Amino acid sequence: MLTDVERSTMTWRWAALSLYLLICFYDFIFCPIWWGLNRPDISEFMAIINATSEPMVQMELMKKLTGQHQPFTLLGGGLFHIAFGAILTGSAVGMNK
Repeated sequence: MLTDVERSTMTWRWAALSLYLLICFYDFIFCPIWWGLNRPDISEFMAIINATSEPMVQMELMKKLTGQHQPFTLLGGGLFHIAFGAILTGSAVGMNK
């Protein structure tokens, strides 16, 4: 039988793990799929680019057409994953105590 402290600790561990998995699902699965499905139609987009005479505007429009999703959690050099890994590892090591 678990004590109240052990039960609350287990609840916290599962909540942290669930939150981390949800963030990873959103950042690495949901957003790239959404990004790929919502790309503009190339024929319509090329007509807009050809109608614009400013080269800098054309370059920015081409970036929109050819750009890829960059995971938000990797923008800081992966520090988010290192921090969450430390939290989850520390809580897993503490399970034996």
